[in-house]
Amino acid sequence: MKQPDFIIGGATRSGIGALSHILDHHPQVFIPHLKEHRFFHQNDLTQHKIESCKVDFEDAVNPNNKTQISKNRVLHGEKEFDPERAAQGCPNAKIIFTLRNPVERAYVQFYHALADKKETVRTFEHAMEAELSGLRSPDTTGRCWIYKNQYQTHLDQWLSHYSRENILILIYEEWTDRRNSNLGPLEDFLGLEIDSLLDNHDGNFDPKAQIESLREDYPKKYPALSDATKEQLEDIFSVDKTYVSNLLGRDIPTWNRF
Repeated sequence: MKQPDFIIGGATRSGIGALSHILDHHPQVFIPHLKEHRFFHQNDLTQHKIESCKVDFEDAVNPNNKTQISKNRVLHGEKEFDPERAAQGCPNAKIIFTLRNPVERAYVQFYHALADKKETVRTFEHAMEAELSGLRSPDTTGRCWIYKNQYQTHLDQWLSHYSRENILILIYEEWTDRRNSNLGPLEDFLGLEIDSLLDNHDGNFDPKAQIESLREDYPKKYPALSDATKEQLEDIFSVDKTYVSNLLGRDIPTWNRF
Protein backbone atom coordinates (compact mmCIF):
# COMPACT_ATOMS: atom_id res chain seq x y z
CA MET A 1 0.00 0.00 0.00
CA LYS A 2 1.26 3.46 -0.88
CA GLN A 3 1.59 6.14 1.74
CA PRO A 4 -0.78 9.13 1.90
CA ASP A 5 0.56 11.68 -0.55
CA PHE A 6 -0.86 14.84 0.99
CA ILE A 7 -1.69 16.16 4.44
CA ILE A 8 -3.62 19.25 5.43
CA GLY A 9 -1.98 20.52 8.59
CA GLY A 10 -4.33 23.40 9.38
CA ALA A 11 -5.77 25.69 10.27
CA THR A 12 -9.10 24.98 11.97
CA ARG A 13 -11.92 27.49 11.42
CA SER A 14 -10.29 28.21 8.07
CA GLY A 15 -12.31 26.03 5.72
CA ILE A 16 -10.82 22.59 6.39
CA GLY A 17 -14.26 20.96 6.47
CA ALA A 18 -15.30 22.51 3.16
CA LEU A 19 -12.00 21.53 1.53
CA SER A 20 -12.51 18.00 2.80
CA HIS A 21 -15.95 17.77 1.21
CA ILE A 22 -14.80 19.34 -2.06
CA LEU A 23 -11.80 17.04 -2.35
CA ASP A 24 -13.84 14.00 -1.35
CA HIS A 25 -16.18 14.57 -4.31
CA HIS A 26 -13.35 14.74 -6.82
CA PRO A 27 -12.98 11.44 -8.73
CA GLN A 28 -9.17 11.46 -8.44
CA VAL A 29 -9.03 12.06 -4.69
CA PHE A 30 -9.64 9.66 -1.84
CA ILE A 31 -10.28 10.87 1.69
CA PRO A 32 -10.74 8.28 4.45
CA HIS A 33 -13.82 8.15 6.60
CA LEU A 34 -11.74 9.28 9.59
CA LYS A 35 -10.70 12.73 8.42
CA GLU A 36 -8.48 13.59 11.39
CA HIS A 37 -6.44 10.50 12.13
CA ARG A 38 -4.66 10.72 15.48
CA PHE A 39 -1.53 9.11 14.12
CA PHE A 40 0.00 12.59 13.75
CA HIS A 41 -1.34 14.11 16.97
CA GLN A 42 1.19 15.07 19.61
CA ASN A 43 -0.84 13.65 22.50
CA ASP A 44 -1.30 10.23 20.90
CA LEU A 45 2.15 9.37 19.58
CA THR A 46 2.52 6.21 21.67
CA GLN A 47 -1.05 5.03 21.23
CA HIS A 48 -1.38 4.76 17.44
CA LYS A 49 0.80 2.50 15.31
CA ILE A 50 1.32 2.72 11.58
CA GLU A 51 -1.02 -0.26 11.07
CA SER A 52 -3.89 1.68 12.68
CA CYS A 53 -3.35 4.46 10.16
CA LYS A 54 -3.10 2.23 7.08
CA VAL A 55 -6.51 0.65 7.55
CA ASP A 56 -8.19 3.99 6.83
CA PHE A 57 -6.79 4.00 3.28
CA GLU A 58 -7.67 0.49 2.15
CA ASP A 59 -10.69 1.68 0.21
CA ALA A 60 -8.56 4.02 -1.89
CA VAL A 61 -7.70 1.10 -4.18
CA ASN A 62 -10.85 -0.92 -3.60
CA PRO A 63 -12.51 -1.63 -6.99
CA ASN A 64 -15.91 -1.55 -5.24
CA ASN A 65 -15.30 2.02 -4.13
CA LYS A 66 -16.73 4.94 -6.15
CA THR A 67 -13.46 5.14 -8.12
CA GLN A 68 -10.33 3.06 -8.14
CA ILE A 69 -7.59 5.55 -7.32
CA SER A 70 -3.98 4.93 -8.29
CA LYS A 71 -2.55 7.07 -5.50
CA ASN A 72 -3.77 7.27 -1.96
CA ARG A 73 -4.74 10.85 -1.18
CA VAL A 74 -5.57 11.77 2.37
CA LEU A 75 -6.76 14.85 4.19
CA HIS A 76 -5.96 15.43 7.84
CA GLY A 77 -7.17 18.29 9.99
CA GLU A 78 -5.34 20.15 12.74
CA LYS A 79 -5.14 19.01 16.36
CA GLU A 80 -1.66 19.80 17.62
CA PHE A 81 0.05 17.90 14.80
CA ASP A 82 3.60 16.78 15.32
CA PRO A 83 5.44 17.64 12.06
CA GLU A 84 8.35 15.36 12.99
CA ARG A 85 5.96 12.42 13.33
CA ALA A 86 4.37 13.32 9.99
CA ALA A 87 7.77 13.46 8.31
CA GLN A 88 8.74 10.08 9.74
CA GLY A 89 5.55 8.45 8.47
CA CYS A 90 5.14 10.36 5.20
CA PRO A 91 8.46 11.96 4.25
CA ASN A 92 7.40 12.70 0.67
CA ALA A 93 3.94 14.05 1.44
CA LYS A 94 2.76 17.43 0.22
CA ILE A 95 1.63 19.66 3.08
CA ILE A 96 -1.30 22.04 2.66
CA PHE A 97 -2.35 24.93 4.88
CA THR A 98 -5.38 27.17 4.62
CA LEU A 99 -4.70 30.24 6.76
CA ARG A 100 -7.20 32.83 7.89
CA ASN A 101 -6.48 36.38 9.02
CA PRO A 102 -5.12 35.60 12.53
CA VAL A 103 -7.04 38.51 14.07
CA GLU A 104 -10.37 37.19 12.81
CA ARG A 105 -9.47 33.55 13.40
CA ALA A 106 -8.52 34.07 17.07
CA TYR A 107 -11.82 35.85 17.64
CA VAL A 108 -13.88 33.20 15.82
CA GLN A 109 -12.09 30.35 17.59
CA PHE A 110 -12.92 31.84 20.98
CA TYR A 111 -16.64 32.17 20.24
CA HIS A 112 -16.80 28.73 18.69
CA ALA A 113 -15.25 27.26 21.86
CA LEU A 114 -17.66 29.31 23.97
CA ALA A 115 -20.64 27.91 22.05
CA ASP A 116 -19.26 24.37 22.54
CA LYS A 117 -18.87 25.06 26.30
CA LYS A 118 -15.11 24.56 26.03
CA GLU A 119 -14.34 28.14 27.06
CA THR A 120 -14.59 29.18 30.71
CA VAL A 121 -14.64 32.98 30.41
CA ARG A 122 -17.41 35.01 28.83
CA THR A 123 -15.51 37.52 26.71
CA PHE A 124 -12.67 37.31 24.24
CA GLU A 125 -10.92 40.17 26.02
CA HIS A 126 -10.84 38.18 29.28
CA ALA A 127 -9.36 35.19 27.47
CA MET A 128 -6.70 37.42 25.91
CA GLU A 129 -5.80 38.91 29.27
CA ALA A 130 -5.46 35.46 30.84
CA GLU A 131 -3.06 34.39 28.10
CA LEU A 132 -1.03 37.60 28.00
CA SER A 133 -0.66 37.62 31.79
CA GLY A 134 0.58 34.02 31.86
CA LEU A 135 -2.49 32.54 33.57
CA ARG A 136 -3.02 30.47 30.43
CA SER A 137 -0.16 28.63 28.77
CA PRO A 138 -0.15 26.37 25.67
CA ASP A 139 1.68 23.82 27.83
CA THR A 140 -1.34 23.45 30.12
CA THR A 141 -4.43 24.35 28.06
CA GLY A 142 -5.75 24.37 24.51
CA ARG A 143 -7.52 27.69 25.15
CA CYS A 144 -4.66 29.92 24.04
CA TRP A 145 -6.16 31.80 21.12
CA ILE A 146 -3.15 34.02 20.56
CA TYR A 147 -0.71 31.11 20.52
CA LYS A 148 -2.87 29.13 18.10
CA ASN A 149 -2.65 31.97 15.60
CA GLN A 150 1.06 32.65 15.80
CA TYR A 151 1.63 31.20 12.36
CA GLN A 152 5.38 31.70 12.34
CA THR A 153 5.77 29.44 15.39
CA HIS A 154 3.78 26.61 13.82
CA LEU A 155 4.92 26.89 10.21
CA ASP A 156 8.58 26.99 11.25
CA GLN A 157 8.12 23.53 12.76
CA TRP A 158 6.79 22.15 9.47
CA LEU A 159 9.51 23.89 7.45
CA SER A 160 12.15 22.20 9.61
CA HIS A 161 10.92 18.82 8.34
CA TYR A 162 9.58 19.54 4.85
CA SER A 163 11.02 21.64 2.04
CA ARG A 164 9.25 24.86 1.08
CA GLU A 165 8.45 23.33 -2.32
CA ASN A 166 6.42 20.65 -0.56
CA ILE A 167 4.26 23.14 1.33
CA LEU A 168 1.27 25.01 -0.13
CA ILE A 169 -0.24 27.94 1.73
CA LEU A 170 -3.78 28.95 0.76
CA ILE A 171 -5.30 32.16 2.09
CA TYR A 172 -8.82 31.50 3.34
CA GLU A 173 -10.21 34.92 2.46
CA GLU A 174 -8.97 34.52 -1.13
CA TRP A 175 -10.24 31.07 -2.03
CA THR A 176 -13.58 31.72 -0.30
CA ASP A 177 -14.11 35.06 -2.08
CA ARG A 178 -17.68 34.98 -3.44
CA ARG A 179 -16.66 37.02 -6.48
CA ASN A 180 -13.62 34.97 -7.43
CA SER A 181 -13.44 31.56 -5.75
CA ASN A 182 -10.22 29.99 -6.95
CA LEU A 183 -8.68 26.66 -5.99
CA GLY A 184 -6.26 26.67 -8.91
CA PRO A 185 -3.13 26.68 -6.71
CA LEU A 186 -4.40 23.60 -4.86
CA GLU A 187 -5.26 21.82 -8.11
CA ASP A 188 -1.82 22.58 -9.52
CA PHE A 189 -0.13 21.45 -6.30
CA LEU A 190 -1.95 18.10 -6.35
CA GLY A 191 -1.65 17.58 -10.10
CA LEU A 192 -5.39 17.88 -10.74
CA GLU A 193 -7.01 19.42 -13.80
CA ILE A 194 -7.49 23.18 -13.37
CA ASP A 195 -11.03 24.13 -12.28
CA SER A 196 -11.88 20.48 -11.68
CA LEU A 197 -12.40 20.95 -7.92
CA LEU A 198 -15.20 23.40 -8.60
CA ASP A 199 -16.88 21.14 -11.16
CA ASN A 200 -20.10 19.44 -10.13
CA HIS A 201 -18.91 15.85 -10.48
CA ASP A 202 -22.19 14.43 -9.21
CA GLY A 203 -25.62 15.98 -9.14
CA ASN A 204 -25.95 15.94 -5.36
CA PHE A 205 -22.98 18.10 -4.41
CA ASP A 206 -22.22 21.70 -5.32
CA PRO A 207 -18.64 22.71 -4.39
CA LYS A 208 -19.32 26.39 -5.04
CA ALA A 209 -22.20 26.29 -2.54
CA GLN A 210 -19.80 24.84 0.03
CA ILE A 211 -17.52 27.82 -0.43
CA GLU A 212 -20.42 30.28 -0.41
CA SER A 213 -21.65 28.96 2.93
CA LEU A 214 -18.31 29.59 4.64
CA ARG A 215 -18.60 33.36 4.64
CA GLU A 216 -22.33 33.74 5.30
CA ASP A 217 -22.27 34.20 9.08
CA TYR A 218 -18.78 35.47 9.84
CA PRO A 219 -17.96 37.64 11.62
CA LYS A 220 -21.32 39.33 12.08
CA LYS A 221 -22.81 36.46 14.10
CA TYR A 222 -20.47 37.36 16.97
CA PRO A 223 -20.21 40.56 19.02
CA ALA A 224 -17.96 43.13 17.37
CA LEU A 225 -14.40 43.53 18.59
CA SER A 226 -13.64 46.90 20.11
CA ASP A 227 -11.23 49.10 18.20
CA ALA A 228 -8.76 48.84 21.08
CA THR A 229 -8.80 45.03 21.06
CA LYS A 230 -8.51 44.92 17.30
CA GLU A 231 -5.53 47.27 17.39
CA GLN A 232 -3.90 45.15 20.09
CA LEU A 233 -4.35 41.99 18.03
CA GLU A 234 -3.05 43.66 14.88
CA ASP A 235 0.09 44.57 16.80
CA ILE A 236 0.48 41.05 18.22
CA PHE A 237 0.02 39.32 14.87
CA SER A 238 1.91 41.80 12.69
CA VAL A 239 4.99 39.55 12.80
CA ASP A 240 2.98 36.53 11.71
CA LYS A 241 1.24 38.39 8.91
CA THR A 242 4.58 39.60 7.60
CA TYR A 243 6.04 36.10 7.93
CA VAL A 244 3.27 34.51 5.83
CA SER A 245 3.46 37.32 3.30
CA ASN A 246 7.21 36.75 2.92
CA LEU A 247 6.69 33.00 2.47
CA LEU A 248 4.21 33.73 -0.31
CA GLY A 249 6.40 36.44 -1.80
CA ARG A 250 3.49 38.88 -2.02
CA ASP A 251 1.13 41.05 -0.03
CA ILE A 252 -2.14 39.67 1.40
CA PRO A 253 -4.61 42.56 0.92
CA THR A 254 -7.54 40.67 2.43
CA TRP A 255 -5.72 40.52 5.77
CA ASN A 256 -5.74 44.29 5.97
CA ARG A 257 -9.52 44.59 6.31
CA PHE A 258 -11.30 42.98 9.24
